[in-house]
Amino acid sequence: MEDSTRGCWKQAAIGCGVMIFLAIAIPLILGVMMMSPLKRAIDTRHGIEERFGPQEAYVPPASGVPSSERIEIFLAVRRALKGPCADLSAAEEKVQALEEFDDHDEIDRMEVMKQAFSMTKSMMGVGPVISRLYEIRNQTLLESEMGLGEYTYIYTVAYRDQLIEPPDHDQLFGPGATNRRIRRALLAMLENQLENLQNEGGGESETTALEAEIEAMKEDGDRMLWQDALPPAIDEALTPHRAQLDELFCPAMAPFDLMINEAHGPAVESR
Repeated sequence: MEDSTRGCWKQAAIGCGVMIFLAIAIPLILGVMMMSPLKRAIDTRHGIEERFGPQEAYVPPASGVPSSERIEIFLAVRRALKGPCADLSAAEEKVQALEEFDDHDEIDRMEVMKQAFSMTKSMMGVGPVISRLYEIRNQTLLESEMGLGEYTYIYTVAYRDQLIEPPDHDQLFGPGATNRRIRRALLAMLENQLENLQNEGGGESETTALEAEIEAMKEDGDRMLWQDALPPAIDEALTPHRAQLDELFCPAMAPFDLMINEAHGPAVESR
């Protein structure tokens, strides 16, 4: 009896030890999986900024119209991000599937546990996926000769409708792509465009419209770029690419699409 009891205690101790080991090891492994691509993303962003300047320094064309060639480069970057989009979308769908049980009067506990396990497994991989997203985006931008500012500008005008319309469900990772820091960067870009337009002797109507949009963004910190309506020339330039642009918009990925990462000692801030 004593040997049996001792054996049970020994097995319990081993079990506890395994659980403690996993509780320590899993976060460490996930941390390494996150930090390596994040560090590469930060290094690549520094390379982008050395070449093209920081996000807010981008100077749009005087007309504000991105060329077809630059839109095609933007689309190539979006295609490179299909993998992270699929992974984040899958994680969001698993959370939504679990939340649907709240609407059921009778619940199959085994099905709930199955969905909960699937969601937990998916969520554990979200951090490395987001890190990989930043790495792919920055590396593709650098290889494609496009700065983060130009990417942000084209993204914002190309996806204006998606960014203004409220999503049809609660988003797992955040409300949208343009936080206040990004909107301040977009305002700086418009001011750069205005200076460019004035230097080129732009027409009075174009100058007036641009000045009005700048003032509207200054007065409303939550205002989206060209929130009321895109200038017709920009809309016309985007129209031939509209089907591809819409196909490559990823709601689950949008909260991370325009963020930058900064290293602060061992920690990394995304903003």
